[in-house]
Amino acid sequence: MSARIIAMISAKGGTGKTTSALNLAVALAEKGQKTLLFDLDPMGAIGFSLARADREWEGFVECLLRQAPIESVIIRTKVENLHILPRGRMSPVDVCQYEHLLNVSRGLANTLYALLNEYDVILLDTPSGLGMVTSAALEAATFAIIALQAEPLSLRSVSQSLVLVEHLRKTRNPSLRLLGLLPTMVDAGNPASRNVYQMLVQSLEGVFDSFIPRSQAFVTASEQGVPISFLAGKRTTEMKRFAMLADEVEQRMEEMLGTTGGTHEYAQRSLV
Repeated sequence: MSARIIAMISAKGGTGKTTSALNLAVALAEKGQKTLLFDLDPMGAIGFSLARADREWEGFVECLLRQAPIESVIIRTKVENLHILPRGRMSPVDVCQYEHLLNVSRGLANTLYALLNEYDVILLDTPSGLGMVTSAALEAATFAIIALQAEPLSLRSVSQSLVLVEHLRKTRNPSLRLLGLLPTMVDAGNPASRNVYQMLVQSLEGVFDSFIPRSQAFVTASEQGVPISFLAGKRTTEMKRFAMLADEVEQRMEEMLGTTGGTHEYAQRSLV
């Protein structure tokens, strides 16, 4: 087993990136993929998505800044095959040190290397924007997914994300591949949203067939601190969307790894 590392990124906030990362991780786990959802966001958004919101979880910060063993901070969830590595406890004054260490130390590389043989998929949730943390995640990843909201500004922001992915692929991580573009908050009843979605599909390559709809169910799930699949016993439209997305993600990973011989160059680089 050698994990495929996926960085979920977005050039702007409010795209539903973290919600998408959480629910995609659940969908992959439900398909039998041993999955780790890794929260790299200094804001710790994944931690707020956990049911026990009153608790501040230890996590990657303790490993990076305080040398805690990685196995002591990974959370085993109620979803079979799904583990979570939270951000950890971080004060506002820790943020700059955290971002600096991600870029100058081998903390992220060493952590991921230690986990490569433990999981099928490691999904990195990054902060909004294209700063140092996002760059560090892309340098470590096998694949990138760009989340973009179905609104006019998305065409501009996605071009910035594409430029960064290509730059890092050429200069720092030749194994990095764009897995796809994920339209989020698509409102089929809103002509403007519908038009933007159609424009994205027509003008950009790699858009996933499985778009994520705008839905009150995501707000409710977030308020309750649970994935969308925990809200109801039946397969809702939202759950089916993420199951379809998980299928596409698996298929594209297999196709792309097949064309590159399946070599995980990141794993090779982390040995030196």
